[in-house]
Amino acid sequence: MIKKIRLLFTLISFFQINAQILDEYPKNQDFYEGGLSNFYKEINDYLIKNNVSECDSKQIYQPRIIVTKDSGVKIIQDSDTENISNNKCAYDLSMAIIKNLNHWKPAEVKGNKYGAITEFIIYPKDLFKNYKVQYNPENFVINAQYPNGNKAFDKEFHDNFMTLFADYHINGVVNIEFYINHEGKIVNPRIYPAIDNRAFNIDFMRTLARLKKVWKPALYSNLPIKQRIAFPVKFSTNFTER
Repeated sequence: MIKKIRLLFTLISFFQINAQILDEYPKNQDFYEGGLSNFYKEINDYLIKNNVSECDSKQIYQPRIIVTKDSGVKIIQDSDTENISNNKCAYDLSMAIIKNLNHWKPAEVKGNKYGAITEFIIYPKDLFKNYKVQYNPENFVINAQYPNGNKAFDKEFHDNFMTLFADYHINGVVNIEFYINHEGKIVNPRIYPAIDNRAFNIDFMRTLARLKKVWKPALYSNLPIKQRIAFPVKFSTNFTER
């Protein structure tokens, strides 16, 4: 098993993120030099070089991090302690990887570098003897599914939120984000950029609660994993669907 390591980088709460941190990488940009294939190749190289022991085949973990504009790394604290405990070997492996890999790549917008949030899958079984060149775990993920499909979600989202948007007369485009956890439940919902209207935010969360049906969680190698769901919505008195 991986030895416990003392993290020399900062664990931070999601809500402490500086405004200069992008919520996600711009389209077609990678968080690591050489892209995901090189990222996982360097993980495999690290594991072999350091003779790291394998984890149980049911272990899987998904770290969420900030790659800073200076190519450093900060971990976004994971509040799901039960999942960490159930996947302790994969979690420890993730922490070791984050600490020891060096080619993190900040986001870039109009020639300027920015820190950005990203996440990735660590499934140890595919990173040791099963590792294959050009490995990308995203190619093997079965996405989370809403009961009766995406069209049903779109309709229920529209039906529940149309009145809310009209009532508050909020115009413009914002992004909605939530996660489908391992049990298929909606967790950690938020709107970004933030809307400075407490009453609206309370009503938004209440409205979202009406959609809290149990989804079929995303799967990787038949193991349930959490999955981020994010999409833009245009707020206006004439509500436009996502």
